[in-house]
Amino acid sequence: MLIGVSLGPGDPELLTYKAVKALKKAEKVFVPGEMAADLVSLYAESEVLEFPMISDKKQLEKIWAENADRVASYASHADTVFACIGDVNTFSTFSHLKRVMKERYPQIEIETIPGIGTVPALAAKFEVDLSKSFSVTDGSPFESVIRMKATRPAKVAAELSEEGFDEFILGVRLYTPEESIIRGKMPDRSDYFSVLYARKCK
Repeated sequence: MLIGVSLGPGDPELLTYKAVKALKKAEKVFVPGEMAADLVSLYAESEVLEFPMISDKKQLEKIWAENADRVASYASHADTVFACIGDVNTFSTFSHLKRVMKERYPQIEIETIPGIGTVPALAAKFEVDLSKSFSVTDGSPFESVIRMKATRPAKVAAELSEEGFDEFILGVRLYTPEESIIRGKMPDRSDYFSVLYARKCK
């Protein structure tokens, strides 16, 4: 199994218990750089994989494939961690690795452990209030939308469909014993603690 572990913004005290547990348990830990290696060193030894910031797509794909092969050599038979600064599912190197792993090694199970990403870390450090809507971008075209407090998911999905979004996932009370995840056709009503994810697939 491959486990993507989020290390948070850089403060060792902001790692989650679940992240620490995974690091301690893993047979092998990989990281994409020295900052991540320093955080991981408190709980495990790690191997740094190089992910150079270059624009040559063919060369990038070659490097991602080589790194995926290296990770798979462990993840095919033992718990293996790839740990990133921030959150592994948000603007993360792990997203590229995960994509290539699924293409080359679909038999290897992959799961992720969320962590404190840039947005909540920024809000705390800058002392700003993010209680109203805001956008986060790396400059690329918007591919997905997340709607908080999605108490009328069918209505929201219909509105977003008109904007070109065609994949919908509803999460209700995520990470609680009452968690429910609904994909595809959205219900008319949902709990206050609901979040709707919409993506443009076509």
